[in-house]
Amino acid sequence: MKIAYILFNEITLLDFIGIYDPIKNIKTKKYLIDLDWDLCATQKSIKDSFGLELVVDKVKPDLSSYDMIIVPGGYGTRALQYDQEFISWLQTAKNVEYIVSICTGSLLLGAAGFLKGKLATTNFNEYDSLDKYCREVVKDRIVEDHKTITAGAVASSLDLGLYICEKLIGKEKTEDIRKGMDYHPKEFHITVNNS
Repeated sequence: MKIAYILFNEITLLDFIGIYDPIKNIKTKKYLIDLDWDLCATQKSIKDSFGLELVVDKVKPDLSSYDMIIVPGGYGTRALQYDQEFISWLQTAKNVEYIVSICTGSLLLGAAGFLKGKLATTNFNEYDSLDKYCREVVKDRIVEDHKTITAGAVASSLDLGLYICEKLIGKEKTEDIRKGMDYHPKEFHITVNNS
């Protein structure tokens, strides 16, 4: 299983770190030996809205070689959804098994055409912005429609990380990861459409 984390300027880092932390535990606990990932962007490093810089592993790789792409949100998504060069790069993931976003990362998935005819969610402040890209905006924390998985606002990234863990390694091992994080989520709604 190979994952591409799609990073960009003005990212919300909690969107990225919140999903990254539980998923990296799959590897550190040796639950899935062949799990690997790359931090990918259109340039060598990116900065969040406050100037914190991350160096990436790969600049504009062909995303078709990955099994999953994960697109965080952040203020940068507002302009990037109209950046044809960025969207064309994102579209190289069209045959990837899992297409995942957190918060306004769904706007980028939508602009790339990945949400057409599907149920999806995003940050509660951007439901109207997402509406033009998908069949229906669902106001749940996590929405899965045929292996396209979107999550709501920033803190949903932790829940989404555990949701992805459960898909990859099952409930029992995911519960071990959750306990190790000392994370105690409240119940929330998940919408799954496989029809």
